[in-house]
Parts: sequence; C-alpha cells; structure tokens
Amino acid sequence: MMSGKKILWISFIIALMPVLLSLKPQEAKVNQKKIEKDREKKQKQSERDYDQAVKRHNKMQSKSTRASMKKTKKAAKKATPLKY
Repeated sequence: MMSGKKILWISFIIALMPVLLSLKPQEAKVNQKKIEKDREKKQKQSERDYDQAVKRHNKMQSKSTRASMKKTKKAAKKATPLKY
C-alpha cells in the first residue's frame, strides 16, 4: 500500500496537469501575434523602401520624361475603376 505522501504527490501532479497543458495554447497565441506584428512591420518597411526607390528613379529622369510619366500616371488613375 502507498504511503500518504506518495498519494498526495500523485494527486497534486494529476491536479496540475490541466493547468500545465492549457499554457501551451496561450503561448502559441502570443507567438502568433508576435509573428503577425513582425510581418506587418516588414510590410510597412518594404512599402517605404519601394516608395523611396520610385522617387529616386523619378529624380534621375529628364524633365520631359518626368512630365510624360506624370501624364501616364494620371491617365492610368482615370482608366482604373473605383474600388468599393
């Protein structure tokens, strides 16, 4: 027959099992949020980098080329259907 201490420890471990197992999903949820936050940060940074590259490209063009690019951009905006 088991002693009282052993039974107490076994019942204590059995009582803690659900608590310990429930911590894993919470950790996964926190990790998922961190991953999404990092992904959004990278997306914003890549958009900023792209915009800077476009501005650099436009500055390197001649005046007439910039004017025609501006005209083409306006025409493209008019031709694009509205998004709702």
